[in-house]
Amino acid sequence: MSRIIAFASGLIIVWIIGYFLIVGSSILIPIIIAVFIWHLLNTTSGIIQRIPTIGELLPMWLSMILSFAVAAIFITIFVNIISNNVSNVIDASGRYQENLLTIVDGIDKKYRIEVLANMNQLIKTINVQTIVLKISGVFTTLASSTVLIGLYVAFLFVEQHFFQRKMDAMITSLENQQLMTNILTHIVNDTQTYLGLKTLLSLGTAIASWFIMKWVGVDFAEFWALLIFFLNYIPNIGAIIATLFPATLAVVQFANWLPFIEVIVGLGTVQFIVGNLIEPRFLSHTLNLSPLVILISLALWGAIWGILGMFLSVPITVMLMIIFAHFEKTRPIAILLSQNGDIFKTYETISIERIPEKNWLQY
Repeated sequence: MSRIIAFASGLIIVWIIGYFLIVGSSILIPIIIAVFIWHLLNTTSGIIQRIPTIGELLPMWLSMILSFAVAAIFITIFVNIISNNVSNVIDASGRYQENLLTIVDGIDKKYRIEVLANMNQLIKTINVQTIVLKISGVFTTLASSTVLIGLYVAFLFVEQHFFQRKMDAMITSLENQQLMTNILTHIVNDTQTYLGLKTLLSLGTAIASWFIMKWVGVDFAEFWALLIFFLNYIPNIGAIIATLFPATLAVVQFANWLPFIEVIVGLGTVQFIVGNLIEPRFLSHTLNLSPLVILISLALWGAIWGILGMFLSVPITVMLMIIFAHFEKTRPIAILLSQNGDIFKTYETISIERIPEKNWLQY
């Protein structure tokens, strides 16, 4: 009977949390983005300090300033690309739709396939401008929330000096303090590794894709390169979407199949090299997440928070697996989430020597 009550209570708690995440998304999403930016800035600062010879000589405050400078450069580039390209993309969408109809009409006349006549009517009902507006709307919303997110990030940096003191005050037991420190250290180490490597790989993919699109002559190559950069954070389907969008644009822009083939082969090759050769070499052992679990978490967090939920699905799942692994009763859940069932590294005790001044809590 007690097990039934516990199970029912667990379901109710999960339902309440899910309802809260959906209803409070407008408040929670800027905070979550701010936490990840704060985390990424700390990661950048740590990378700067690990630069041979130079990094060791830099004080923490200077490396943090440099990480802010790097972030400011990327934000400036992001805002400029959005402001310079979104309106042009929307204006050109009408021309793209006309070219798409021309392509379908040409296929219909050449091969006389009745199905394409129905497809022609279907395409006429599709508003390309609306689709483009939805894509650009995600970036515009993110750009419009920059001030609020920036304030959250600033206050997180102010607060992080007192995180350790607050934890020690809340958790008086030494054993529980060590447990909490171990959990947070594992979370920080794994998510920093994931975010750092994923950002570098996404940046490299976006730059390589930009060169290919420029070579082909695709319109708004900077905008699509930015879209590719962000979509590469979405596991599995992100790379597919990142390849199809510019390739589809190429065929409707030129009303010719050759640019489509060039773009899809070029971008597909880049995605294959990064996704199947480079990324698994660096990230597979770090995450230890089941591919099926990644797909399920992608669908789940996508349903809760939309596109942003897809971006955050992997880091959130990694955090949950680490937390579950540290407790005996929830450890079977962590085993199910893992790729190979070996989760010892997820909850192994990290010695104090391997936690450099608990730099995940104080700077």
